Amino acid sequence: MRIATWNVNSVKQRVPRLLPWLEQRRPDVVCLQETKLTTEAFDTLLAAPLADLGYEAVSHGQGQWNGVALLSRVGLDDVERGFPGQPDYDGRAEARAISATCAGVRVHSLYVPNGREPGSEHYAYKLAWLTA
Repeated sequence: MRIATWNVNSVKQRVPRLLPWLEQRRPDVVCLQETKLTTEAFDTLLAAPLADLGYEAVSHGQGQWNGVALLSRVGLDDVERGFPGQPDYDGRAEARAISATCAGVRVHSLYVPNGREPGSEHYAYKLAWLTA
């Protein structure tokens, strides 16, 4: 199974590169991070073109920030958005993790928080997130 991962830093901006790349390279599973779209906006933008290329897709989006997705040509079973014990940042849940079973292999697409600098609240959040 060929698995690829890509921090797209706005999937909306990467569509002109993403779709031709998928058509040419045909990875079995793709993990995307920093999609920056809500789950609904991701589906509206990409469900049809991805299906035309033979991909199922699931996303966990937030809009403007964060967001992760899985694309698969080999199935997406037992999808889980987030993970048990995932901490919130400043009382807000963040879309940073999605997982699914693809052809019998558990695959996780993770967008790990940026800790910025040691000692900051962002760093403490990153450490708590990684611990969870």
